[in-house]
Amino acid sequence: MPNKPVVALSGRSNVGKSSLLNRLLGYNTAPVSQRPGCTHAVRLYELPNEALLWADMPGYGYAAVARVERYSWRREVLRFIEEVRPLVCVLIDSRLPPQRLDKEWIEVLRARDIRYILVANKADKLNQSMRYHQRRRLFSAFEGALWQTFVSAHTQEGVQLLRAWVNDYFTSQQTL
Repeated sequence: MPNKPVVALSGRSNVGKSSLLNRLLGYNTAPVSQRPGCTHAVRLYELPNEALLWADMPGYGYAAVARVERYSWRREVLRFIEEVRPLVCVLIDSRLPPQRLDKEWIEVLRARDIRYILVANKADKLNQSMRYHQRRRLFSAFEGALWQTFVSAHTQEGVQLLRAWVNDYFTSQQTL
């Protein structure tokens, strides 16, 4: 069991979890692939002199692996969130309408009383008008998140804001 707070990145396969994690860490350490299902296990990352750990979790949904392997990943992820109780960043694709798999995952988190934030990735692909409509559409469909934001792992838009929010969140938790 980790001795520091954990922030876990979760989301559908190929939503950009590992790419965003690399941006948050400031260097490329999490493997990235165009092929869904590249992350096969929960991986923990630590920055020197940082008071928290980052976790890259296998995605849910399509992956080019056997169904039994995907179920094994799901069991590992569920065991991890139940034992560690991380703050979960649920990454969604900002270009898509609310997805059934994302809603189901959030229900799993809520049923286990796991804290989560909603992070709409690939924001660089949206113009201002699309972003306005998607913000209303997505954030109203996924109520209950502690915080919601848009980011782009590609352009780094919103990455520092996300990092600052996470640090502020854990700082405020320590003072309670």
